[in-house]
Amino acid sequence: MPPQRCRAGAGSSPRKSSGLGSERKGDEVSDTSRPVRVRIAPSPTGNAHVGTARNALYNLLLARQHGGQFILRIDDTDVKRSTAASEQGVYEGLRWLGLDWDEGPDVGGPRGPYRQSERLPLYRAAAQRLLDAGRAYRCFCTPEELAAERQAARATGRPPVYSGRCRRRSAAEVEDLLARGRSHVLRLAIEPGMMAFTDLVQGRVEQDAGLLSDPVIVKADGVPVYSFATVVDEQEMAISHVLRSAEHISNTFPQLQIYEALGYPPPEFAHLGLLLNPDRSKISKRTGAVYIGEFRDEGYLPEAMINHLALSGWSPGTDREIYSLDDLLEEWSLERCSAANAIFDRQKLLWLNGHYLRRLPVDDLARRAWPFLRRAGPVGEAPTGGDVARVRAIAGLEQERLKTLGELPEAVAFFCQDPSPADSLAALQENRFARRHTLAEHREALEGLAEVLDELPPADWAPEGIEGVLEARVESLGWKRGEVYMPVRIAVSGRTATPSLPETMALIGREAVLRRVRALVAWIDEQAIG
Repeated sequence: MPPQRCRAGAGSSPRKSSGLGSERKGDEVSDTSRPVRVRIAPSPTGNAHVGTARNALYNLLLARQHGGQFILRIDDTDVKRSTAASEQGVYEGLRWLGLDWDEGPDVGGPRGPYRQSERLPLYRAAAQRLLDAGRAYRCFCTPEELAAERQAARATGRPPVYSGRCRRRSAAEVEDLLARGRSHVLRLAIEPGMMAFTDLVQGRVEQDAGLLSDPVIVKADGVPVYSFATVVDEQEMAISHVLRSAEHISNTFPQLQIYEALGYPPPEFAHLGLLLNPDRSKISKRTGAVYIGEFRDEGYLPEAMINHLALSGWSPGTDREIYSLDDLLEEWSLERCSAANAIFDRQKLLWLNGHYLRRLPVDDLARRAWPFLRRAGPVGEAPTGGDVARVRAIAGLEQERLKTLGELPEAVAFFCQDPSPADSLAALQENRFARRHTLAEHREALEGLAEVLDELPPADWAPEGIEGVLEARVESLGWKRGEVYMPVRIAVSGRTATPSLPETMALIGREAVLRRVRALVAWIDEQAIG
């Protein structure tokens, strides 16, 4: 079955508890009287990453379990690198997984717009409030000056923290620099002291604000940075819980000061462990596919991806390994999400994919296999009645052997393309039965089989009829079954392993089978090998 798509709205019935409103790691989790509204905010600067997909899944599960909303916001303030194609890739990748959102750029909603590039007036107004309140200031330091500061700090064993010297400029100095057109950024004035918050996954997290640089909140071109814009967005979109990767913990502390300075109540934070390779290295293209679309194009099923992503950071507390999206809506809980980094195990994903492939109804398998089989040529671009039946038959034959749909083109190429007689001869000479009979004996056996098959009535060209012919040849030759079947398999497919030989031959068709067997016989004769 295709993955269940979840788009419950505010009226959805809450599911079982996710740990919200309970205790975790000895800390009280804050009250959940606010409606649960969660979001993801990917940047459209490249293809959608598996880490984005994992976080989207967890956010959606939390929203659905509490009758809340799941929001998609596009963080496209990096104008130079953001593209419409990448944004579309986000939509396609998440929807392929069955992760639908309640509000977003493409579906609208009451708290839009949902692209940060369309929300600039909100950020400018918030920045001006911080300036007016003395919680932000203009910084005119050049990159070279900042680099020199950091170098000097390191040389004396001090943290490479910005000195804040522009905080000390007089109003007259600032006005003079502005009048002269000096480029500048806006920085948040960090207030000193110990900071702490209770994270729903990490527990209590602390930070000495004195070790933080005053962060840039608006760049010289007037575009806000992520850590500032997202605070405004969370407030304006009434986000109640922020579930994101642990790499953003460092952003949380200055963000908390922005919330306080603007008078906004902060959301609850839950920082999830990162996804890593089995060797604990950061996921990258070097180790294989990392983008959602790549897994789709390689023939992975969304059900398998959802299953694997769910277990990459969440533990059910049992040995159970198979979870549908519906299962996760019942079983997943935030309190069982790990603070530690999680392994994205591609071998485990491959195993899960094979599991789901083998359990698909054959008609569903055929539907999903269609675009992959088009690459091999057994079917046309537009389905016909004959093509549908052919795809169903091919998919059914290969189902138990498949690990990905992407294996199908190579696996079934022989159904539509005659094998090379030269390659078939080489396989015939090298297979495990080759030493039991001479090549001349194999030639005679194949020629005799072709004669018998040619006489088989068309109505009997079916697996049962073909198997009867093969078994009769086994008896008449006095050979073992494999000694008869293997040369025939090689002749009709060019391979030493196929699905059931009678079923394979029936699907290839009488004309093609006879042509291929006789082509190998002719090639043996041509090579004059006896």
